[in-house]
Amino acid sequence: MLPISIRGVSRRFGATLALERMDLEVAAGEFVALVGPSGCGKTTLLRIVADLESPSTGEVRIGPDPAGTARQKRLLGLVSQRPAVLPWKRAVDDVLFTQRIARRAGFPAAELLREFGLAGHEDKRPHHLSGGMLQRVNIASALAHDPPVLLMDEPFSALDEMKREELGEWLGHELIRRPKTVLFVTHHIDEAVLLADRVLAPDIETVFLMPHEAYSYISSRLIKEVAGYGGSVKGLVPAGVEQRLRDKLKKG
Repeated sequence: MLPISIRGVSRRFGATLALERMDLEVAAGEFVALVGPSGCGKTTLLRIVADLESPSTGEVRIGPDPAGTARQKRLLGLVSQRPAVLPWKRAVDDVLFTQRIARRAGFPAAELLREFGLAGHEDKRPHHLSGGMLQRVNIASALAHDPPVLLMDEPFSALDEMKREELGEWLGHELIRRPKTVLFVTHHIDEAVLLADRVLAPDIETVFLMPHEAYSYISSRLIKEVAGYGGSVKGLVPAGVEQRLRDKLKKG
């Protein structure tokens, strides 16, 4: 496992400032979730960490290496919103394909899929797998070469609420077995609370610390407004955060 260091990162697209001087330190083995509405810069930041975008200012380091060097060393695993599987390949071949590209053996592909609850489905192609199964193959492919850092961009967004909860719990158990440093992007604050050690809301400039802080309830209506959550949920945030969120909403 390796730490992630984000220092003074900004990203501008023409006249649009997507990120402004973002600073974040993620400890080795820590799970940090980024929560917020569309357009607040979550995915842009994740892409910069993955070296898929270049920051306008600032730098990202994975352990001692710049993000670009970490990518070249195959130190990163990336899970996208929709399963990045090849339609003509069997599930086991998709996992092996990642290992061949990374030139790192990592975990045995068939064994990894069985541990991910896909026993008996290793030889199936994408059109024979459910959405939840496809996302498990996607995550298995990202972990196949055993990277110390896992980057996840709304990996459960295409799933219904029940399947999302099920896979969220499953992911938590898998990361206990195979600890990683994780940066996780989501719209769903309940998902973030379930999985993360820390939840960061970049658009509110507030860090929610869990589970070691005192908590206070915040209304589901406020969560929906702030985090763009589409369901009915009560979340937990540290005492004192609620008023800052309300002030943020009043200012627009």
